Amino acid sequence: MKNCTLCLFLLFHTFAGIAQKADLIEQTSYNDDKRGTARTLQYHPEGKEFVCINGKNRYTRALYGGPTAFRLETGDRPVFAAYIDKNSQHISFWVTMPGKGRKALDSTSFCEARYLAGKRSYLLRDSSWGNGELRISVLAFYDREGAVWKIDYSNMPAGSIVSAGMTKIRAQKLFRSGDMGADPPGVFEAPDKPVYTNICQLEKSACIVFSDLKLSVVNTSALFDTTEKERAQLADRMQLTTPDPFINPIAGALVTAADGIWDGKSWLHGAIGWRMPLTGWRAAYAGDFLGMHDRARIHFDGYAASQVTNVPNTIPHPAQDTALDLARAVKKWGTPMYSNGYIARNPDRPDQMHHYDMNLVYIDALLWHLQWTGDLAYAKKIWPVLSRHLAWEKLNFDPDNDGLYDAYACIWASDGMYYNSGAVTYSSAYNCRANKLAALIAEKIGEDPLPYRAEATKILSAIQARLWLPEKGHWAEYQDYMGLKRVHGSAGVYTIYHAIDSDVPGAVQAFQATRYLDTQIPHIPVKGIGLKDEGYATIATSNWMPYTWSTNNVAFAEVMHTALAYFEAGRNEAGFQLFKSAILDGMYLGDSPGNFGQISFYDAARGECYRDFGDAIGVAARLLVQGLFGIRPDALNKRIIIRPGFPASWPYASLKTPDLSFDYKNDTYHIVTHFPAIELQIPAKKDHIKKITVNGKAAPWQMSAAVAGTPLISINIPAGTCDVRIEWAGKDIVIPPLTGEQTTFKTIRQGEMTWLAAQGVNTPSPDMTAYTAFSRLQPGLCEQVNIDTQLNAALKDIFQNEYRSPRSPYTTLQIPLHGIGEWTHPKTTAAIAADIKYDFPVPFRISHKEKNVVFTSLWDNYPDSVQLAINGKANHAYLLLAGSTNSMQSRIENGRVTIVYKDGSRQLTALVNPETWCPVEQDYFTDSLAFKMNQPKPWRLHFKTGLVSQDLGRDLKIKGVYGREIDGGAGMLLDIKLDPEKELSTLTLQALSNDVVVGLMALTLQRSR
Repeated sequence: MKNCTLCLFLLFHTFAGIAQKADLIEQTSYNDDKRGTARTLQYHPEGKEFVCINGKNRYTRALYGGPTAFRLETGDRPVFAAYIDKNSQHISFWVTMPGKGRKALDSTSFCEARYLAGKRSYLLRDSSWGNGELRISVLAFYDREGAVWKIDYSNMPAGSIVSAGMTKIRAQKLFRSGDMGADPPGVFEAPDKPVYTNICQLEKSACIVFSDLKLSVVNTSALFDTTEKERAQLADRMQLTTPDPFINPIAGALVTAADGIWDGKSWLHGAIGWRMPLTGWRAAYAGDFLGMHDRARIHFDGYAASQVTNVPNTIPHPAQDTALDLARAVKKWGTPMYSNGYIARNPDRPDQMHHYDMNLVYIDALLWHLQWTGDLAYAKKIWPVLSRHLAWEKLNFDPDNDGLYDAYACIWASDGMYYNSGAVTYSSAYNCRANKLAALIAEKIGEDPLPYRAEATKILSAIQARLWLPEKGHWAEYQDYMGLKRVHGSAGVYTIYHAIDSDVPGAVQAFQATRYLDTQIPHIPVKGIGLKDEGYATIATSNWMPYTWSTNNVAFAEVMHTALAYFEAGRNEAGFQLFKSAILDGMYLGDSPGNFGQISFYDAARGECYRDFGDAIGVAARLLVQGLFGIRPDALNKRIIIRPGFPASWPYASLKTPDLSFDYKNDTYHIVTHFPAIELQIPAKKDHIKKITVNGKAAPWQMSAAVAGTPLISINIPAGTCDVRIEWAGKDIVIPPLTGEQTTFKTIRQGEMTWLAAQGVNTPSPDMTAYTAFSRLQPGLCEQVNIDTQLNAALKDIFQNEYRSPRSPYTTLQIPLHGIGEWTHPKTTAAIAADIKYDFPVPFRISHKEKNVVFTSLWDNYPDSVQLAINGKANHAYLLLAGSTNSMQSRIENGRVTIVYKDGSRQLTALVNPETWCPVEQDYFTDSLAFKMNQPKPWRLHFKTGLVSQDLGRDLKIKGVYGREIDGGAGMLLDIKLDPEKELSTLTLQALSNDVVVGLMALTLQRSR
């Protein structure tokens, strides 16, 4: 989801402080009261249905029907809303009985609600009805805007009349089309004084139809039955059977949700809150993985027609937008960004400029389309689009031709991220896969494959040489282009899963990289009353701080794409556990049954919000087909690879889509597909194979090196329909659980099986809490160091300055001109106090003149480092520091304090965001989950009040997760233990990170007795 800052740029907000945010909707949470509360299993599975008894959720399950924005909002009780742009209607039902008055049907004493892939059904009972029951089922029409309710009476008291009434909804305006968590609760309720424009009644079983803003009674069920048949045909496009009841309802719900994001021309960003076409993001995966290749073709053709073909690049790099403080590319035709090869945001409209590189994901989905269809005629037709795209990517994001690509808002989680022309793993991985497949396609359609093969090889070599961290076993997030060209090792999940998904690693690297996910990415337990605790946990997208939208969230598409990477790496049990955790979190514990939502309940900033979101739907389609069942199309090579990923304990599992039928039962596989050849890869259960038969005949097998960590056998079948039977023998294959943060591999031979077994390596963690800062402070022994001659700046000017150089010579996303904010918030600022108050036992000599800080920075505004002369012996150095940092500089040294003794020895103190370096303008939000510090919070000084605290957020009553503005700003106090036996010589303060300013305000030495 692309946050609403981008929609609001046309209105253009001027920021008076960091708390004023342009994307108010995306930074607003309506779930603060739920944060940290216990959850309940709100829905349970029965067959293909999501079921609840006496539920509480209202207007949280939408029924979509046709391709327009119309939808019928349903809840756990039979009260409804028809969404019609600017004219939405509240629809309620009640029953009246002689002598007993009126009973609203959303307040009966018993209500069983069911959701079945596009249909909501209710069984109602009430103590005032005796043995009476009402059954209500409702569907949205597929051929027009409207809905139909089927109402069945059973033993209702004589004279009972069911009425339906329609009135305007309560909300005057919907900000995100009334979506869950993005608009305030209750927007679809009736007004306090409803004016019913339409009421209809029925005294027996019948149907009620909503159409053309009218309710009417229909005494036949024909219309309902016809609509139900359409619904069932749609839902049954994917059929799924497993031993796990929580998994079985997903298939129909997924197909229905995918239908909800189809508008007839393209796959939309979301079914509700983000119902808009976008070139990229992952919704388009749904078409081919769900067998809707005709829709996929319409989508790809529409955006192929939106590729710019008649605007040559005439304006050189860099082409940054000065009105937006240089944070992003200027929207001007002829710049590298907006020239031939660029694909616009709406189908059939090459005349529009957007602010993302959505080319990458569009092309990736297009390549999957070709891998599913193998249609070389279409490949030849679409070839110019692919070749122009690759040239455009190279021009814009690898202009120095080093084989590594900048990432310019090219993935969903990119709104708060900028890389300043850096070498980024995930964008390089995307381009590696695209060039590799372009070479394959070129060979088959008579084009020259060599340039694309060479580029793919170059990218892969560069990723391995510069971004793979062999000592840690994963890829870096990126390497700086500017400054010290450092590698940022704290990678987000997208770095790992995109690299694996793009076939960058071999088997060992893929396994190792998923171990980084195990040990370094925050895991959040998924629990609820009524749910058996089996270690379910979801994950955050990163561990970066401070929070800004998209950099550290719990997002379903990100969680599921990570689960897919586990399956792709051969770690099926871990993949399934994460997959099921996401399903339980969103579809059963969440407020919308069967929801493919955007943001999880466990997201610290927003909580649960948005329903049936395009990325989640597209990734879920891949996760179910390609992950759980291991079905990987390779039609360009006239084959399909199937490596089932479901738990080894399952005795049966089946999946049916328009492309294939897969049925597993007790080591027998029945497969029917249009692909002419199958490679079946099966994790070994035992160390001998007695016999393998294919269609009743003995068949050969061999070991496969496709994955590490477990033995894998491969059976090649030259047919699209087969029955494969495996008879295992010998001893069980036992894979022990892994411990430790690192992984090594050892070749294991057991019986007929040979594989690379993973072995965990424990690495000792440093003791981060052995010493409590300032606990040995002795004010009487403290000596202030006079640094007046070194002071070079006024602290209040830190975000008033213009930081113009050095900046990248290429078009890129970068920190705005004033050193604060990012490309979606280019006008963010913060006011830092000019007069510093101080109240703490450390006797600091704080300047009250105009210049009150010595700044260091890689910006040309200040020196990279500054050296202070110090002398004598001391057991502590106390520093008052202040400066800037941001989430792109998280978990890395932003600066360094180096103490040099007279004997030449050195003592280094790293200034690391977040443990030992803080942003002057805001307080870190912390918790024990996604925003965890590895040591106690640093002491901070609030400049306006003089308050010194390890928890300014608590003491200043700062609320929320985003922004957390400190009025007037705050410095940081640092306690460095020194060697009391050595004579001191110098203290050097050095800036290491791009973007940041590192400042020293005061220095005090505590002398030895």
